[in-house]
Amino acid sequence: MPKIYIDKEVCKGCGLCLYFCPKGIFEISRQRNKKGYNFIEAKYPEKCILCKNCEINCPDLAIYVEGD
Repeated sequence: MPKIYIDKEVCKGCGLCLYFCPKGIFEISRQRNKKGYNFIEAKYPEKCILCKNCEINCPDLAIYVEGD
């Protein structure tokens, strides 16, 4: 199963990963990071197809995906 790593302290919750993910894996958390942003969470990581659209399009490099 793919591993999706999100640096919650770097994420500013811009939502680009939500837009670019073809499988709808992400959602915006109700929690906030130290900077006051609602960060992104991988709600359905098991649906990941390793396209890495989220990683490629994250302007803050807050997402890293690994797997086979």
